[in-house]
Amino acid sequence: MDDTGQTPHGRLERISRGFVEAKILLTAAELHLFDALVPPGATAAGVAATLGGDLRGVEILLDALVAMEIVAKHGERYRNRPDYEPHLVEAAADCYPAMLRHNNHLFRGWARLEERITGRGEAVGEERSVVRDPATNRNFIQAMYAAGAAGAAAVVDRIDLAGVASVVDLGGGPGHYLREIGHRLPAAELYLVDLPLTLETARGLLLRQGDGGRVQCVAWDFFHTPPPVDLPSVDLIFFSQVMHAETPERNRALLDTLWSRVNPGGRLIVHENVVDPGRTTPKEAALFAVNMLAMTAGGRTYTEQEIATWGEAAGFTFEGGERIHARSYLLAFRRPPGS
Repeated sequence: MDDTGQTPHGRLERISRGFVEAKILLTAAELHLFDALVPPGATAAGVAATLGGDLRGVEILLDALVAMEIVAKHGERYRNRPDYEPHLVEAAADCYPAMLRHNNHLFRGWARLEERITGRGEAVGEERSVVRDPATNRNFIQAMYAAGAAGAAAVVDRIDLAGVASVVDLGGGPGHYLREIGHRLPAAELYLVDLPLTLETARGLLLRQGDGGRVQCVAWDFFHTPPPVDLPSVDLIFFSQVMHAETPERNRALLDTLWSRVNPGGRLIVHENVVDPGRTTPKEAALFAVNMLAMTAGGRTYTEQEIATWGEAAGFTFEGGERIHARSYLLAFRRPPGS
């Protein structure tokens, strides 16, 4: 038995069937089913009519959610359980329904994992739906807010902001890290840099939180095009959770480009899901590499040494790395003064 008291057979069974409850929850979120169950709730027939779905399928799904203790059933009516509802309806402040739908998107990619490994399946396109389809992109950016906003302050607390008067959040998505930096630097110039579709969603999120007027949004497809003329060099570039989706070659080339966008003496902070040198720990990083295998053409989790080497080759001085938690690691680089 292992430390949890499970036999090897029992543990394998638990792992192999882990998709069952996950897919039930993700399907309900994809169908926006929980919005049909706000008080006073609804019957299965009523939900089916709202969703335009099959009564048999809707009833089976609802009963499974009741068995999972996410939905409550009183007679023929179903309602969200009050403690879960704030995270399941579209008005959720934490945007968590978007994360559930994003996980459902990942589920579809993971279903083709053996094809990705054997090379017998269709290759992942370079232009993924999260960057070219407005609805998918909007959901992805909201999901990234749900995933990172609560922990943004803890990450920014570890960054040395002394002397910083201008900041670029590169590939910053919803801008939650830039907001935290801005709270600590009330006089700094703040630039959120990402793709045009992403910036549309980001502007809405920033306005909702009262930061829309201060942040300057700049569109830049930074893996494919030169820097835009309206983006100045800055004292700090913060680059979070992007490298893992790209190849080493693209990451090296981007760091070469970024060197000239950092003021002499300024810093580049890379925030990544870093794997240890043996590539098997932390477990979360090793499993996330599989996610990149399933969902990208050339991404994976990288080691501190790999990222440090790319930065040093671009001309930066590597100042060290720090693990915050299993999926959060900061690497600090500086452009030498006078360079």
